[in-house]
Amino acid sequence: MQQSFAKKMLPLFFAFVLVNSLVLYYQKDLDQHKIDSLVVFAANILLFILSVLSLAMHTRSIDKKNPNASVRAVMAATLMKLMVLSIAALVYLFWAGSSRSLEAIFAGMILYVVYTFIEVRIASKTNQNNNGGK
Repeated sequence: MQQSFAKKMLPLFFAFVLVNSLVLYYQKDLDQHKIDSLVVFAANILLFILSVLSLAMHTRSIDKKNPNASVRAVMAATLMKLMVLSIAALVYLFWAGSSRSLEAIFAGMILYVVYTFIEVRIASKTNQNNNGGK
């Protein structure tokens, strides 16, 4: 039985809500460590949107008969995330000027790893369910 896309997306949504909650709760501590909480919020939103789009690409490609479609979807999603995130980081670095928070960029990089891990787990579980574990 195939899960709906909304159900597959739940772990990403929970991670999104958890990170936003933690950033709100520890906002003063983040400011003390020179981590701009608005940048972490923006990175979290951007990563959530990109992960949902990437997951949609993965799940659509799993249903295709051609195994190359899945590889192309993974490569396209990776390229999409790389381009969007690098452009966002460069725009932030140029826009913020001397008041930029490199620590917030590093926090965004950690969030990227978290979201990628969740996304890969969902996609591999979906692939395993669709192909009977083969």
